Amino acid sequence: MDQQKNTPMTDLDQMVSDDQIQILKAAIPYVSSSGQRLLSIYSKVRELQNTLTLFPQKNADMRICGTNADMQPLDILNEIRPFCSGPAQERIDQIIQMFAMLQMLELFQDSENS
Repeated sequence: MDQQKNTPMTDLDQMVSDDQIQILKAAIPYVSSSGQRLLSIYSKVRELQNTLTLFPQKNADMRICGTNADMQPLDILNEIRPFCSGPAQERIDQIIQMFAMLQMLELFQDSENS
């Protein structure tokens, strides 16, 4: 447990979790296997309850975190990148680089047409 990976929490996770739930999750490795199962299920049920309170209406909008409705694919990739690791993060990096190359190509074509 010496190596802790500092994976950021998503906005949704921050909204549905609280200190008590995080303490329960941190305690899981230190209890018996039956206790681990119980604490894991209990913490997820609490998160589910909190999530359900975020959407009181049947047609609630998923943009609960105030994100911009007209986000571009590159913006979305940059938002999800910190939550990936290994090969998934490498693929996202490649896609971001491809977007950058396409933007440079478009700028080059625009300058030629002017």
